Formats: sequence, C-alpha cells, structure tokens
Amino acid sequence: MKRFRSGTLTTEDGVSLSTFDRPGPREDSPALLLSNGLGGNLQTWRHLVRVLGEHYRILSWDYRGLYGSEIEAERRSSVALDVSAHVRDAHALLDAAGVAEAVLVGWSMGVQLNFEIARQSPERVSAIIAMSGGYGQTLSRTIACPWGERAIRPGLDVFRALMDALGPRLGRRGRWLIHGAKTLRLVHPKIDVEVFNDLLVDYMNLDFEVYTQILSALGDHDAEAVLATLPCPALIVSGDRDPMTPDALSSYMATTIPDAELMIIPGGTHYVPVEFPDEINQRILTFLRQKLE
Repeated sequence: MKRFRSGTLTTEDGVSLSTFDRPGPREDSPALLLSNGLGGNLQTWRHLVRVLGEHYRILSWDYRGLYGSEIEAERRSSVALDVSAHVRDAHALLDAAGVAEAVLVGWSMGVQLNFEIARQSPERVSAIIAMSGGYGQTLSRTIACPWGERAIRPGLDVFRALMDALGPRLGRRGRWLIHGAKTLRLVHPKIDVEVFNDLLVDYMNLDFEVYTQILSALGDHDAEAVLATLPCPALIVSGDRDPMTPDALSSYMATTIPDAELMIIPGGTHYVPVEFPDEINQRILTFLRQKLE
C-alpha cells in the first residue's frame, strides 16, 4: 500500500474525492480501476494490490461522501449520490490519470457501478472482474429477496443509531466482533483478521446518513440490460456462502454475458477478497493474460 500516490480530485459539482494511483511496472502498463463496496475502501484490495500491482497500474477512489471523500454536512442535501454520480466520478478519475481504457474490478457495490460504466461508456472498458456483487436493484436481489426494500430501508435507521453509538468506542472490540462473525459462519475462518479489522474500524466511523442515501440509490438502479450486450470479457467471482450474492445471481450473470467465466469459491462469503486472496489473484492473472494479451 505504501507505493500508492494519494491525491485529491475536485469534481464538477465541487465534491472533493480522495484518490489513489499506483504506477505499474512500465509506463504503458494496463490500468485496473478498483471500485469499492459500499462498506469497504482501499483496504479491501490489499492482497490484490500486492500481486497485481506487479503487473498493472492500479487506480481507485473513495466514493463521494464516504471515507476520505467526506461531504460537509451543510452540502449533503445538494450533492448527488446516485449511481450516475459515481460513474461521473470514475470517469473524472480516469481522465485525470490519462487512462482511456481500463479493466474494471469491483467488489459488492463496485460490481453494480462497473456494469453501469460499461453500459454508458463501453469504449473505456477492456474487461470486468465482478466480485460478490450484482447488476442492480440491490435491496430486492440479495439476502432479503422481494421484501428487501420494505425491511432494509427502515432497518437502516436502527443500524445507523447503533453505529453512531459503537463506532467511536470500537477499539479492540473489533476483534471480538470478528470472532463472533467467524463463529456464526458469517465470514470464513480463513479471513485475514487484520484487514477485516481495519475495514470494520473504518466502516463503523462512516457518515451513515450518506451511506443510507447511497444504498437507497443502489436499490433503485438496474443495469441488467447491459449483460447480454457486454462487449468485453468478464470474470464473475462469488462465494457459495454469500447471502448478498446468491449462486443463482452469479450464474445468471455468467450465462447472460456473452464472454464470461464463473468462479464459485466453496465456503466463501461476501468477503472473498480477504478470505481467498491467493486463489482469486491467480485466477485474475490467468484471466487477464488470456483475454488481454
């Protein structure tokens, strides 16, 4: 992570984005654009960066309103937080970096975002790697299924109050929470505890008013139409114990996209990037070498 160049990018609507750029081994190295999950930041990609950074240039950013891209409280009501706004931010980052075309690598929310980028600007996408995510209508196609919107939206108010109470005092309790998650099989026993704890600490200190607005917008967005016409190859990665990305959803995407491969990881949960990084990194390297070289 030390080789990343951290920066700030101001968007056309005045949002200050926290950005990251890790140069590749050559000046003309292909670029990977890492699109985070709603509940994750650059920490999610620690193992991927360690391996793929030896071959590719890597770009990423914190979504508007989250982590290092906080929005002032007095501006929240006037700043767009829908999927199209995040797409514009991705384009702004690529433009600022001088990258015309990139491999879009997404986890969770990032998968949905990347499909929308491909729909709007297919010429900028050389390949898609989708980990633990879907193509749209997040609240009705995940663990909660058809009644997700009715159950999740009001439940977020309770969740936000809990995070406001626990976040500032998390400290070492995070490792106890991880132990409980492993015991309940919510995450795989192989999960990188250090990475997951770092994610948890950052997550519990988010602005959950913004978080809720972004999640709600994800529930309203749908990029399913792009699947059957996706002009680039795709690798779909999912764990078979991921309630947020059921096997049926991953299989549907893999069979609908014209040039797609499917990797289902036995025992993997929603956090496969930090549970099975070695297996995933090797598959990604093989996939990109076959499709891009």
